[in-house]
Amino acid sequence: MLLELGKIAFNFAQGAFGANAQNAAARREAEARTKAARANRRYTMQVLRRDRKFLKEGINIQRQNIEEEYAYRDQTALDSWRYQMGIRAFDYNQEKRAYALRQQTGLQQLNFNNIALDFSLQDAARWEQEQNLQLDFQEKSTMLEFQYAQRGVALDFVQADVARQQAGASGQIDQQLAYVQGLKQAGEAQAKGGMGVSAEKAAAASIAETGLLTSKIIQNVMNAELNFGLTSSQLGQKLEQLNDTFYLSKAQLAASRLSLGMQATAMRRDAAIQKFQADLNAITSVGLAPAIPPALPLPANLPRPELQTPAKVIPLPEVVPYRAATVNPLLAGLSAAAPSIGGAVLGAVSGNIPTPDGGGTGLAVGGSAAGDYSGGAVQIPGGSSIAGNYFGSNTSGFSP
Repeated sequence: MLLELGKIAFNFAQGAFGANAQNAAARREAEARTKAARANRRYTMQVLRRDRKFLKEGINIQRQNIEEEYAYRDQTALDSWRYQMGIRAFDYNQEKRAYALRQQTGLQQLNFNNIALDFSLQDAARWEQEQNLQLDFQEKSTMLEFQYAQRGVALDFVQADVARQQAGASGQIDQQLAYVQGLKQAGEAQAKGGMGVSAEKAAAASIAETGLLTSKIIQNVMNAELNFGLTSSQLGQKLEQLNDTFYLSKAQLAASRLSLGMQATAMRRDAAIQKFQADLNAITSVGLAPAIPPALPLPANLPRPELQTPAKVIPLPEVVPYRAATVNPLLAGLSAAAPSIGGAVLGAVSGNIPTPDGGGTGLAVGGSAAGDYSGGAVQIPGGSSIAGNYFGSNTSGFSP
């Protein structure tokens, strides 16, 4: 009996001390796991904060880069606008200077056109004057030629009249000479004393000769008269021809003067038309006054993109300390001593229970009278483990 009690005490003490050692190990493991979880949480939070800080710095750098790029684009657009406005002002000033130069050139061209018109009119007037002088000289020359021709005709008429008068006077002298010659021949015939037929023949011959001379003289006078008449007719025809030629020349001169006036008028008109055309060309060359084009719109700033700020780091849940799965030392001791206690109880009881054959053999527990402790459980007939089913589930690891 004492042996059984000692065994029970030993098993109880051994179970209690084993439970304490197991509880201490479980607590150390729980503390280690708690420390590891907290260190892992701190590390994870540091990584999250570092990633957020890095992402935030990257977004700030990207925002700064975008701002610098868009500022550069805005400044480039503004510089381009200023350059275009400068080009616009420069082109307008150039057009103004070109317009002023065209105005000056056009005014000079108009003045030149006026001077050219004056010279053209002077040339036309000088040409007209020269032509009029030429016509005047031609008219004077025609008048002088007509007068000279008229005087020549008059002189020819006088010469013809003088020749007629000379022919008449010469005829009278020749007639008187013939008459004197006849008388002389008649006196010579009488002086010879011829009588009869011979005297008569001599007288008749003398008379005939005198008559022949007289007829010849008369014929010469008549021829002179006829020649004078023909000459007078010719001179009159010539004088009439001269008159016609003179009046025709005067008519031609008058027509020439009329044509000259019309030609001079046409020259002045052509000069005026040319001057008008030159004025139109000069005015057209000036062109329209320059107008400044509309101002270019001021470039607007480019819209900046919005960058989302990284979300704040949400703190991880606090680490719940791991709780060790401990065993009550008393219960562990009882559980360890339970087989011995059960064996003692069954041994004491087995001596008082009769067997079917009349002996007191007791119950067979675990194959021996004292009971065989195996796995901390006591086997009963048709039953299950008592201490093992109660304590076994409470000694199987840790839970957080």
